[in-house]
Amino acid sequence: MTSRRPGEGRYAQLEREQRWLLEELPPGITDERVIVDHYWTGTSLRLRMIQNRSEVVYKLCQKVRLDEDNPELVKITNIYLSESEFQVLSVTRASIISKSRWTAVSNGVPYAVDEFKGRHSGLVLAEIELREGVPRVSGPESALAEVSGSNEYSGGWLASASDVDLLRIIRR
Repeated sequence: MTSRRPGEGRYAQLEREQRWLLEELPPGITDERVIVDHYWTGTSLRLRMIQNRSEVVYKLCQKVRLDEDNPELVKITNIYLSESEFQVLSVTRASIISKSRWTAVSNGVPYAVDEFKGRHSGLVLAEIELREGVPRVSGPESALAEVSGSNEYSGGWLASASDVDLLRIIRR
């Protein structure tokens, strides 16, 4: 008998992200989406709501790192939910992150730019998803530092970080 582990199976997709810390929102951003993430403590699960001008999307996501110490490369599995399913699951105790996600272009390359809200206010990150085998990119012109390999800028860590830890990494 074969037993599957989290992050395995035909629905799990490889996700490779490169991420940068920004001091502020770059000029020329477009296409705002509001994202609310519920990170369930002690699990690899995230409940997400994404709202743009014309629709709302609800997802249950599992992200499993290939190397526990490296947040850059994960196996991701998404299940799309109805609003009522999202509402049922959203009452589960979780750490919540709210942010606006924008699209920005730097040197001809489109990036997602996350402007965090609430207790994460002041944190601005840019990211790009790279396919397997595609070389890393230099990053947006306004980047302060690349933080792809830093656990402190991953969603799961940010969700459960103490206020003291957040003050240490967020430029206010």
